[in-house]
Amino acid sequence: MSTDTATTIRDLLTREFPGIHVTSVHPLDKGYTSKQWVATTDEGRLLVKVPQRDPRPDHLRRLVASAQVAAEHGVPVVRYRRLVPHEPALNGPVLIQEYQEGDAAGEVWESLTEDQRLALMRDLGGIVGRLHTVVGPHFGGVLGGGRAASLRESVEAEVAALLPLAQPELIGDADTLRSAIAAAVARLADEANAPTLTHGDLWLPNLLVRDGRVTCVLDFEHATYAERFRDFGKLDEHIFDAFPAGRGVFLDAYAAACPLPDDWERRVDLGHVLHALTMHVYFSRWAPQWAPQYAEQVRKWLARDA
Repeated sequence: MSTDTATTIRDLLTREFPGIHVTSVHPLDKGYTSKQWVATTDEGRLLVKVPQRDPRPDHLRRLVASAQVAAEHGVPVVRYRRLVPHEPALNGPVLIQEYQEGDAAGEVWESLTEDQRLALMRDLGGIVGRLHTVVGPHFGGVLGGGRAASLRESVEAEVAALLPLAQPELIGDADTLRSAIAAAVARLADEANAPTLTHGDLWLPNLLVRDGRVTCVLDFEHATYAERFRDFGKLDEHIFDAFPAGRGVFLDAYAAACPLPDDWERRVDLGHVLHALTMHVYFSRWAPQWAPQYAEQVRKWLARDA
């Protein structure tokens, strides 16, 4: 890190927090979507983040608001101290948050015993269950974006937005997929179709671990009020497909915090296809080499469920 960058961050912190004393600044080589620095101050360590992939201030306001709602319901999250919509010296918006001690679960996972992994999955089940007890006033963003009155309306709007961005030669017939997803929604019990706070990016790198326990859930940038089993798409793909022994422990802890409806497996199935379609579109833009595998998941779902 250049001396100029360190000075810029010192100046930023002393401007935003008058009276703070910054003793050191160093870069943190972690994360996929932002540049990060850790500042040691007399108010504790602060993490300074400059988002790179989606630097829109309104997106960051949704992130902060979603994490705050989760915190108000007992979910362990980081505490954001400030959002600077644009900092010219760093060429973008800046998020300042309290630094959380611990290791990303993804970094320590391979070194854990099975019992230690099961303990983390038990923690995670309780945390996600607590998150999913938060019922919102609508389907859509915490700050009101993409508002929809019903699950059907919400899913229809999401699919309508995703399909034009999908690769038709990989994904298959768009109208057939649209109809199959609509039919899957129609099979769900209306009384359980509540707009629930979902994280949207639950996998090991977004979990902090300390002393064998999950202590913090990171990165609420994809959080929204949605059908709660949407979160199972990424959970199953990135955690339980490789560690199936953890799924039962997770589900027991989850259900103790947030009981499962009778049709929960159908809801998980819907969550899987919506996750696959979303990831296909996402990777078509950012890492095209991964897009075909998600298109294949969509086609397999369609062949099984249509």
